[in-house]
Amino acid sequence: MTRPVILVVSLLSEQGFCGVQTHARAVSGYARKQRYDVRWVEPYQVSRWIWRLPSLVTRLLKRVDSENAVLWHRVFVFRFLCARLRQNLRELDGCPVVIYAQDPLSARAALAMRREGFVFRLVAVLHFNISEAYEHQLNGFTREGGALWCILMRIEQEVLPKLDQVIFVSNYMRRIVLARNPALASVEQAVIPNFPEHAADSASAAKPLRADIISIGTLEPRKNQGYLLHVLAETRRLGYRYRLTLVGDGPSRAQWEALAKQLGVADQVEFLGYVLGASSLLPAHRVYAHAAQMESFGIVLIEAMSYGLPVFAPAVGGIPEVFDDGVEGVVWPLNDAATCAAKLVETLEDQRAWRHLSQAAKQRYQTRFAPDVLGPK
Repeated sequence: MTRPVILVVSLLSEQGFCGVQTHARAVSGYARKQRYDVRWVEPYQVSRWIWRLPSLVTRLLKRVDSENAVLWHRVFVFRFLCARLRQNLRELDGCPVVIYAQDPLSARAALAMRREGFVFRLVAVLHFNISEAYEHQLNGFTREGGALWCILMRIEQEVLPKLDQVIFVSNYMRRIVLARNPALASVEQAVIPNFPEHAADSASAAKPLRADIISIGTLEPRKNQGYLLHVLAETRRLGYRYRLTLVGDGPSRAQWEALAKQLGVADQVEFLGYVLGASSLLPAHRVYAHAAQMESFGIVLIEAMSYGLPVFAPAVGGIPEVFDDGVEGVVWPLNDAATCAAKLVETLEDQRAWRHLSQAAKQRYQTRFAPDVLGPK
């Protein structure tokens, strides 16, 4: 039987540090190792000259109305994505094709191609937290009931029941989405956790210590890295000057830098900005800290565990499916920095307790989340 060509369709470019890009690269990389023909389809593959007008319109709108700027940007993205997808499907005429959509709008573009007569299997993975509308609300681009909010919810309701299969990255997200969209119950489903793009490199585990704590992710309100600065200030109040590495860039960077100075911990925090292959920095730290207000799963937690870093994270979204409190990491609250500080000190100052968590974290990764375990699924 001829293997299908896999078209990974996304609103984002292939290279980048967000969870969607990491997931798609991990799946693509594993499939290519199994000798599948995998091709990435995204709107930015059109000529940069074609993009000049949409980019200008988006920038101008953003100055006066960020919500309409996002709406117009999505209109352009959808049209360009359809054009790129159409071109790829024409080139693959006669070949079996699976489209692996990374978001509802990409799936909607695929459905538009199906209406034009192209034949393929359409699978989508749902990365968003609660909904795309919720994510945009947290980032300040819309409000509940706003124009962007309503459009995002409507696309989800219209598109998801028309999929051939849907993949959820956690049981939590499956429950949330099915409750909101009962029509999806008739669609073939699978729950497959995220897995790292690369297997943990045992040689890198011997790196010299850079800092005590690390956190990786876009610096934005939802990721809530400012809370980690409050925790660091509390540990300092207790007499412990731990060092924190924040990896990533984003709209909240200036705010977090100012907060670090205000709390008196600026000399303990290193803002590295965006780092290509940021997971390579993990072995140079003792624990991984997470403060996101919501996560559908949290792939960076898996990456940390692969290197034996105990994880400190809130019990939100799909995170409880990643580790058990007191076994591979520590569950901490997002409204009590003093309690978090005490939990951090308890682990970092007790080498035996740290080693127990570290070994358990690596074991859980190897048995449940390694590429060779999840890739075949």
